[in-house]
Amino acid sequence: MKMKLLILIVLLLSGSYISNAQAQWKFHVAFEDATSAKDTIWFIWDTTAVFYGIDTALGEGNPNMNYNDFNVYTLTWDSYPDYDTTKVVAHPYDYSFGSTIEAINYELPITITWDSALLHADWLPPTPVGWVNYARIDNDYFFLYNNNGLAHQYDMTLSDSVTAPYEGNTDPWAWQDWVHFPLDVFLIQDPTLGVPNNPYNLNNVLKSYPNPFEKCTNLELYLEKKSFVELSVFDFQGKKIRSFINQTLNSGNHTLKWNGLDQAGKPCKPGPYFIYLNINGTSMQSINLIKY
Repeated sequence: MKMKLLILIVLLLSGSYISNAQAQWKFHVAFEDATSAKDTIWFIWDTTAVFYGIDTALGEGNPNMNYNDFNVYTLTWDSYPDYDTTKVVAHPYDYSFGSTIEAINYELPITITWDSALLHADWLPPTPVGWVNYARIDNDYFFLYNNNGLAHQYDMTLSDSVTAPYEGNTDPWAWQDWVHFPLDVFLIQDPTLGVPNNPYNLNNVLKSYPNPFEKCTNLELYLEKKSFVELSVFDFQGKKIRSFINQTLNSGNHTLKWNGLDQAGKPCKPGPYFIYLNINGTSMQSINLIKY
């Protein structure tokens, strides 16, 4: 009798845990080249995933590619020292996604597709935003040819596909393979986006160059009037890496240099970073940086 009661309690507790667990979020980014060859990268948020380590149960790890075929792939960068090729990127819900995708044996143009409705999935966590409001494709090509001139990236929240180069593009540069791969995909819930009634000209507030960078990049800030400014660098996990400014600045141009070091003076590892700008207590702008 005691054993049956114990089993019943365990089953009830297990059912309660399962019913309260965050449902898995699975998002595809599919690629098709000019020969109709296809391949896909999957991004998965799952409560069982770990940030460090390879989640083989969720599909991370070596996919045993045929290197004579068209393939897209990324690396399990967060699994040091067990780096491996993968077509699946699995994270716990506490983290944002950022992944560099490589490709082999392809012919241009490349058509990239995804399901933007999944960015608004009902089962996504309600905080900090409730949907993936920052979904971007970033590479040399999309720096020039994109649907978001402010960010110089392709905004995946505005459509479900893009072909690169676009039909009729006569720019010889756009038809070079190295212009398209590697490319970066970012999927983030960013509470600083979509701030209404912005009194500033965002096209001229914050810029960075060069980007991507290896050793040093310039952060150029323009203020229309004297303001209290906060300027900080975050990694793609949402952790603050460095604070540049936390003070009142006069109107005009201000230029800072970031040498890729964190607040303690230690070198930051290669990867995506985000610069967040707050003016007079209001979130104004975020831009992404890539450090080689």
